[in-house]
Amino acid sequence: MPLPTLYRMHTFKLNLDRDAARERVQVYDLRQGAMMTPTTYFRVGDRRSGTFVNVQLQQVFLSPGSSESGLVQAWVRDLNGDKRAEIAVRDYATPSVGETLTVYRQRKPNSLRFSKLQTIVGDQILIARRSAPATWNVLIRANHAPDGRDHHELWRWALAQKKWLCKTDCVPR
Repeated sequence: MPLPTLYRMHTFKLNLDRDAARERVQVYDLRQGAMMTPTTYFRVGDRRSGTFVNVQLQQVFLSPGSSESGLVQAWVRDLNGDKRAEIAVRDYATPSVGETLTVYRQRKPNSLRFSKLQTIVGDQILIARRSAPATWNVLIRANHAPDGRDHHELWRWALAQKKWLCKTDCVPR
């Protein structure tokens, strides 16, 4: 069932399982509950017998209560160069919290299901290098750093650890 257009939504069409049909990954916000709290989800749909079947529905982010929070951007593709797709979801929380980048990875090659790989937090998170392996620029403002100065972290894929790690101007965590 399509979502109403008033919600933020990104749709990606790609072949995850190598059959003839492309699957759909949708990353979107819903306003839920009495407070209309933004909640970010992704869902994976597979075309079967001429219709789309939801294979996975995953809550990614629940707003801390701010109506301005929620989905900012999403990427769905092989972000680390391992021949599996990743779903990277960038959500805005609040000015005092910043942003969260949550990354999910295909469970195995050609799988239609994803497992959470990691979460990166910062005041602002931008993709620095788009081709695999992607890198992330993470701004940590002075008020969030133990040394009281701005940090412009660069997160790179670390093959041995199988996740992105801060490699430049890192804030101790």
